[in-house]
Amino acid sequence: MTRFLVLLIAAYVIYYLFKNSLRSKTKRNALQSNKGENTDVVNTHLKEIAYVFYSTAKDRDTCDTCLALDGKHLLPNHKILNDIKPPHVDCRNPKGCRCTLVYVTRDEDGSKEIETLLKRRGGLCDRQTIDWELRRWHQS
Repeated sequence: MTRFLVLLIAAYVIYYLFKNSLRSKTKRNALQSNKGENTDVVNTHLKEIAYVFYSTAKDRDTCDTCLALDGKHLLPNHKILNDIKPPHVDCRNPKGCRCTLVYVTRDEDGSKEIETLLKRRGGLCDRQTIDWELRRWHQS
């Protein structure tokens, strides 16, 4: 009889612990699913983006760092994209960084060609190279 009671208490303790762990997992999953909705939206939008290009104001207040990045085209998942997102810390403009990233979706005219070119070039290319390559493609 004592063994039966010990076994029953042990079974109840295991049941209680298991039940509570399921509750906390359910609560945690509910919280994560709310956070996950935002990342799913970001990932969905990222899948629709063909490429990103860096744009500056190109006036006398634009610093050399920003001018060097102006016109660069990148794939949306390129590793340096996070380092150069405006406003960046290297900008020396007294008014602050006025640069922007322009996101181009796959349904824009010519975006698939540029995306293909960027994939062949390692995900980063300047505007002159893209123009030259596109002229070559259209001539052949």
